[in-house]
Amino acid sequence: MVSYFHLGAIILAAIAVAIADALIKKIALSGSFLLTLKNPWMIAVLFLYLAQIFFFIYVFINNWNLGVVGNLQMVFFSLSVILLGFFAFGETLTTTQFLGIGVALVGVILMNS
Repeated sequence: MVSYFHLGAIILAAIAVAIADALIKKIALSGSFLLTLKNPWMIAVLFLYLAQIFFFIYVFINNWNLGVVGNLQMVFFSLSVILLGFFAFGETLTTTQFLGIGVALVGVILMNS
């Protein structure tokens, strides 16, 4: 049976990494690797990645399967970065890509049945 609290931890882990990746993209628009690394927002990026680790520790302590957690995390990460890309950077998707998102969501349902 799915524990919604554990599932919430997986979703929060995915969102934390998605936000961290979006921050890296935003910072990297400066065009300089060193300026990106020196940007104070990189501290927030590190804390977001650390949050993901803590969420995963919690889920694995509660005996979730690595394959299921990995699949769920990747799907929710993908959904999060798609939304961030759309709203923060004006990125768009093709119809085929939207179909892929739908297939991934079906996969999440099947993995948790």
